[in-house]
Amino acid sequence: MKKILGLILCTVLVLTGCNSTSNNSDKTTYNSYNNIFSVEVGKGWQQVEKGTLNSSADIELADLKNDKYFVALMENKADFEWTYEEYMDNTIKSNASTYDLEDYEEKDIKIGEYDCKYIEFKSTSETDVNTFIQIYYVETENYYGQLLTWTLNSKKDEYKDEFISLVQTFEEK
Repeated sequence: MKKILGLILCTVLVLTGCNSTSNNSDKTTYNSYNNIFSVEVGKGWQQVEKGTLNSSADIELADLKNDKYFVALMENKADFEWTYEEYMDNTIKSNASTYDLEDYEEKDIKIGEYDCKYIEFKSTSETDVNTFIQIYYVETENYYGQLLTWTLNSKKDEYKDEFISLVQTFEEK
Protein backbone atom coordinates (compact mmCIF):
# COMPACT_ATOMS: atom_id res chain seq x y z
CA MET A 1 0.00 0.00 0.00
CA LYS A 2 2.84 2.43 0.86
CA LYS A 3 4.48 1.71 -2.50
CA ILE A 4 1.24 2.49 -4.34
CA LEU A 5 0.77 5.78 -2.43
CA GLY A 6 4.40 6.68 -3.10
CA LEU A 7 4.00 5.93 -6.81
CA ILE A 8 0.82 8.04 -6.99
CA LEU A 9 2.53 10.92 -5.16
CA CYS A 10 5.54 10.78 -7.51
CA THR A 11 3.25 10.70 -10.55
CA VAL A 12 1.31 13.73 -9.31
CA LEU A 13 4.53 15.64 -8.62
CA VAL A 14 5.92 14.84 -12.06
CA LEU A 15 2.70 15.83 -13.82
CA THR A 16 2.25 19.11 -11.94
CA GLY A 17 5.88 20.15 -12.06
CA CYS A 18 6.52 20.02 -15.78
CA ASN A 19 6.82 23.76 -16.37
CA SER A 20 7.39 25.16 -12.91
CA THR A 21 9.28 24.58 -9.71
CA SER A 22 8.71 26.05 -6.26
CA ASN A 23 11.31 26.85 -3.68
CA ASN A 24 11.21 27.71 0.00
CA SER A 25 10.87 31.47 -0.54
CA ASP A 26 7.26 31.33 -1.79
CA LYS A 27 8.56 31.90 -5.29
CA THR A 28 7.88 29.77 -8.34
CA THR A 29 10.19 29.44 -11.32
CA TYR A 30 8.52 29.15 -14.70
CA ASN A 31 10.34 27.91 -17.77
CA SER A 32 9.72 29.04 -21.31
CA TYR A 33 7.76 26.75 -23.59
CA ASN A 34 11.08 25.64 -25.15
CA ASN A 35 12.88 25.38 -21.74
CA ILE A 36 15.58 27.89 -22.76
CA PHE A 37 14.52 30.73 -20.43
CA SER A 38 13.14 31.04 -16.93
CA VAL A 39 11.70 33.65 -14.60
CA GLU A 40 10.78 33.58 -10.92
CA VAL A 41 7.53 35.02 -9.56
CA GLY A 42 5.68 35.28 -6.27
CA LYS A 43 2.31 33.96 -5.21
CA GLY A 44 -0.66 34.45 -7.49
CA TRP A 45 1.21 34.18 -10.79
CA GLN A 46 0.45 31.29 -13.13
CA GLN A 47 1.50 30.27 -16.58
CA VAL A 48 -1.36 30.72 -19.04
CA GLU A 49 -2.12 28.66 -22.12
CA LYS A 50 0.32 29.28 -24.95
CA GLY A 51 -0.85 32.15 -27.15
CA THR A 52 -3.27 33.61 -24.61
CA LEU A 53 -1.37 36.88 -24.09
CA ASN A 54 0.80 36.91 -27.22
CA SER A 55 1.00 34.33 -29.99
CA SER A 56 4.80 34.76 -30.26
CA ALA A 57 5.58 34.62 -26.55
CA ASP A 58 8.15 32.31 -25.02
CA ILE A 59 6.77 32.78 -21.50
CA GLU A 60 3.26 34.00 -20.61
CA LEU A 61 2.32 34.56 -16.98
CA ALA A 62 -0.65 36.22 -15.34
CA ASP A 63 -1.96 37.02 -11.90
CA LEU A 64 -5.55 37.41 -13.05
CA LYS A 65 -6.90 38.23 -9.61
CA ASN A 66 -4.63 41.28 -9.40
CA ASP A 67 -4.53 42.27 -13.10
CA LYS A 68 -0.78 41.64 -13.51
CA TYR A 69 0.80 40.22 -16.66
CA PHE A 70 4.24 39.22 -17.96
CA VAL A 71 5.38 38.11 -21.41
CA ALA A 72 8.85 37.24 -22.74
CA LEU A 73 9.40 37.60 -26.50
CA MET A 74 12.83 36.24 -27.40
CA GLU A 75 14.46 36.13 -30.83
CA ASN A 76 17.60 34.23 -31.81
CA LYS A 77 20.48 36.59 -32.62
CA ALA A 78 21.43 34.36 -35.55
CA ASP A 79 18.30 35.60 -37.34
CA PHE A 80 19.52 39.23 -37.32
CA GLU A 81 22.36 41.24 -38.78
CA TRP A 82 21.65 43.88 -36.13
CA THR A 83 23.61 44.85 -33.06
CA TYR A 84 21.71 45.00 -29.78
CA GLU A 85 21.38 48.78 -30.17
CA GLU A 86 19.93 48.37 -33.66
CA TYR A 87 17.54 45.66 -32.44
CA MET A 88 16.41 47.88 -29.58
CA ASP A 89 16.00 50.98 -31.79
CA ASN A 90 13.98 49.07 -34.38
CA THR A 91 11.83 47.41 -31.73
CA ILE A 92 11.15 50.69 -29.94
CA LYS A 93 10.07 52.21 -33.27
CA SER A 94 7.74 49.26 -33.84
CA ASN A 95 6.36 49.55 -30.30
CA ALA A 96 5.94 53.30 -30.74
CA SER A 97 3.47 52.72 -33.53
CA THR A 98 1.74 49.83 -31.74
CA TYR A 99 1.29 51.68 -28.45
CA ASP A 100 1.22 55.24 -29.79
CA LEU A 101 4.30 56.10 -27.72
CA GLU A 102 4.98 59.76 -27.40
CA ASP A 103 6.20 60.46 -23.89
CA TYR A 104 8.57 57.84 -22.56
CA GLU A 105 12.09 57.72 -21.22
CA GLU A 106 14.66 54.96 -21.65
CA LYS A 107 16.17 53.75 -18.38
CA ASP A 108 19.04 51.39 -17.65
CA ILE A 109 18.58 48.30 -15.50
CA LYS A 110 20.44 45.07 -14.83
CA ILE A 111 18.65 41.78 -15.48
CA GLY A 112 20.79 39.08 -13.91
CA GLU A 113 24.11 39.46 -15.67
CA TYR A 114 22.61 41.31 -18.64
CA ASP A 115 22.54 45.05 -19.18
CA CYS A 116 19.12 46.17 -20.27
CA LYS A 117 17.15 49.25 -21.26
CA TYR A 118 13.52 49.67 -20.45
CA ILE A 119 10.73 52.08 -21.08
CA GLU A 120 7.50 52.57 -19.19
CA PHE A 121 4.39 54.35 -20.30
CA LYS A 122 0.62 54.58 -20.09
CA SER A 123 -1.36 53.20 -22.98
CA THR A 124 -5.05 53.39 -23.73
CA SER A 125 -6.45 50.33 -25.44
CA GLU A 126 -9.06 50.23 -28.16
CA THR A 127 -11.59 49.52 -25.42
CA ASP A 128 -10.52 52.69 -23.55
CA VAL A 129 -8.75 50.84 -20.73
CA ASN A 130 -5.76 52.76 -19.31
CA THR A 131 -2.82 50.42 -18.92
CA PHE A 132 0.64 50.85 -17.38
CA ILE A 133 3.25 49.01 -19.47
CA GLN A 134 6.97 48.38 -19.00
CA ILE A 135 9.04 46.97 -21.85
CA TYR A 136 12.54 45.70 -21.08
CA TYR A 137 14.93 45.26 -24.02
CA VAL A 138 17.47 42.58 -23.18
CA GLU A 139 20.38 40.87 -24.88
CA THR A 140 21.40 37.46 -23.58
CA GLU A 141 24.24 35.33 -24.88
CA ASN A 142 22.21 33.97 -27.80
CA TYR A 143 19.04 36.08 -27.95
CA TYR A 144 17.59 39.55 -28.22
CA GLY A 145 14.31 40.05 -26.50
CA GLN A 146 11.54 42.05 -24.97
CA LEU A 147 10.13 41.41 -21.53
CA LEU A 148 6.76 43.08 -21.05
CA THR A 149 4.88 43.70 -17.83
CA TRP A 150 1.54 45.44 -17.56
CA THR A 151 -1.35 46.22 -15.27
CA LEU A 152 -4.14 48.76 -14.98
CA ASN A 153 -2.78 52.30 -14.80
CA SER A 154 -4.41 52.81 -11.37
CA LYS A 155 -2.21 49.97 -10.01
CA LYS A 156 1.05 51.33 -11.47
CA ASP A 157 2.57 52.46 -8.17
CA GLU A 158 1.49 49.29 -6.38
CA TYR A 159 3.16 46.87 -8.85
CA LYS A 160 6.01 48.81 -10.49
CA ASP A 161 8.72 47.56 -8.11
CA GLU A 162 7.37 43.99 -8.23
CA PHE A 163 7.61 44.04 -12.03
CA ILE A 164 11.21 45.23 -11.90
CA SER A 165 12.08 42.50 -9.36
CA LEU A 166 10.32 39.90 -11.54
CA VAL A 167 12.27 40.73 -14.70
CA GLN A 168 15.54 40.76 -12.78
CA THR A 169 15.10 37.00 -12.28
CA PHE A 170 14.85 36.34 -16.03
CA GLU A 171 17.64 34.20 -17.42
CA GLU A 172 18.75 32.17 -20.40
CA LYS A 173 19.63 28.67 -19.22
